[in-house]
Amino acid sequence: METLAQETPQRRGPYLSLGLFLFVLTTVSMAQFGLWRYMDIALHQQTATGKLLTVNCRSNNAITYSFSVGGQALQGSASWPDCRNLTTSDPLQISYSSQDPAQNVPGDAYARFISEVISILIASVLSSFLVVYVLMRRGSSRRLRS
Repeated sequence: METLAQETPQRRGPYLSLGLFLFVLTTVSMAQFGLWRYMDIALHQQTATGKLLTVNCRSNNAITYSFSVGGQALQGSASWPDCRNLTTSDPLQISYSSQDPAQNVPGDAYARFISEVISILIASVLSSFLVVYVLMRRGSSRRLRS
């Protein structure tokens, strides 16, 4: 019995390393889907009032909008969670990067950035935990059969 208790901490090391590796890999992979863009806009955030051009709730809640910065007209498109309450020509707050107004999102960029960070961290922790848990269970059931 004592031998098994002493061996357990040594065997957890590879699982913890794998869990950490999976967490970092998952986080970096998922961050490629917009996190850096939201961070850039949030760091240099300016706002303008835009106008909705199209609302298509059937196609991934897609909206298109226009706004102007310093006399320059710009357009953007995004997914909007509650598009059923929107109609074309509704005013819409647009957040854009003061360094590059072509980088823009509807709504508050800082709130979107925080939401993305939380979602990515939760997904990374849960997926890494699940993989490590399954591997540890499989390893312990094999040792019990031996």
